[in-house]
Amino acid sequence: MRKLILSAILFIGMGTMAFAQQNDQKRERKTPEEKAQRLTDVLGKKLSLTADQKTKIYAINLEGIKEQKGRHVKGQKPDRSLLKAEFSKRDGQINAVLNDNQRKVYQDWKTEKMNSMKDGKKDGRKLERKKVDKV
Repeated sequence: MRKLILSAILFIGMGTMAFAQQNDQKRERKTPEEKAQRLTDVLGKKLSLTADQKTKIYAINLEGIKEQKGRHVKGQKPDRSLLKAEFSKRDGQINAVLNDNQRKVYQDWKTEKMNSMKDGKKDGRKLERKKVDKV
């Protein structure tokens, strides 16, 4: 009886691990165009952008994402000063497209986003962190 229970637990565990690996392999990376479109859609909803503004901001986002991807080397961390310069450049271009009310909402949104990242959140969700018991 004991062997039967242990065998069942073993098979269930193996099935769970195989299923987890399958789901991980199916996960696909988004293209720069998809990323730029998603970011533009989020900004469009937050800022009530016009069609002309959406087109301009999409072009800005796409260009920035492609530059960022071109500089990314697998296994190496990107230079923070370069990233900050790119983000501030993109931020300035976006601010040039927005009107005064939209700029205020955009600045508030960025501040909120930065605070949530500092708190360990991503996209409004709390990241799950493994707790390590100290002995």
